[in-house]
Amino acid sequence: MKKRICLTLLTTCCLSANVLADTKLAGNEILAVQQGGVPNKIYTQKKPHLRVATYNIGKNEVAGDVADFSALNAAIKKIDADIIALPEIDNKTTRSKKIDQLKTIAESNGLHYAFGKALNFDGGEYGLGLLSRYPVKHFQVINLPSGEAEQRVVLLAQIACPGFDSPVIVMVTHLDWQKDPAVRLAQARHILDVSIGDAPSDFKDIASSVKILAGDFNSTRNEQPVRELGYFWNLVNKEGTDLRSWPAINPAIDIDHIFTFKGQKWNVNKLTIPHDDTSFTWSGASDHLPVIADLELTEQ
Repeated sequence: MKKRICLTLLTTCCLSANVLADTKLAGNEILAVQQGGVPNKIYTQKKPHLRVATYNIGKNEVAGDVADFSALNAAIKKIDADIIALPEIDNKTTRSKKIDQLKTIAESNGLHYAFGKALNFDGGEYGLGLLSRYPVKHFQVINLPSGEAEQRVVLLAQIACPGFDSPVIVMVTHLDWQKDPAVRLAQARHILDVSIGDAPSDFKDIASSVKILAGDFNSTRNEQPVRELGYFWNLVNKEGTDLRSWPAINPAIDIDHIFTFKGQKWNVNKLTIPHDDTSFTWSGASDHLPVIADLELTEQ
């Protein structure tokens, strides 16, 4: 019994030191993670799979007329993912001609969607979007610490995906863009808190749920905000894949990422960041390239 108590105290100390250094623990956070939830299961035969993508479409005006979604719709069709995270979405802003961008794209492609407002902007709203081949059962928008910078959020959506024993929670975000990473670091830490139930959300048993995180993190895989997320999340990667996604016309840095939660194990069957070629001009649809992952769940 003494050994178990010491181990619990050590775990608590490590978590508070690495993740919640600026947050006073109430004393029940670690125990709450262990109550109920989605049980562990190893898949040995028919393994659930998802094709997931993240695609920042904020600069879709590179295509010219912001009311013309032909290039974006063509891009969405070529991505052909079950779930697509879409940072930088306008909802009826003046600059986007009062169009509900997400609804327009979703309906054109026969997909379900969820919008997460970050702020009121230009006579409308600005935030995050999610497209899904499967119905979105529930979604919530949670503010991230942003200080004096532009408000950023994380959009959580619960999706019942065929072949999975429990719903998948998809988290979409777009972190701060400033050169000083301090705000991004605080935002990454809050995402960690949300993902294990140390920050409030509407999702029961979120700590043990199957989770995927995707979006524009404005940080490369070697920078501290992405490394911080590595406490509870695995960056989706595949050896030999060039992860650079911005700018689309001649990519220099990797800032668009997909993560899987460490409570699960996934095979990364394929990871693709498509570039302009004779079949499609991606830089004509957005200033970011999509990141597309074919994932196979081996343990929930």
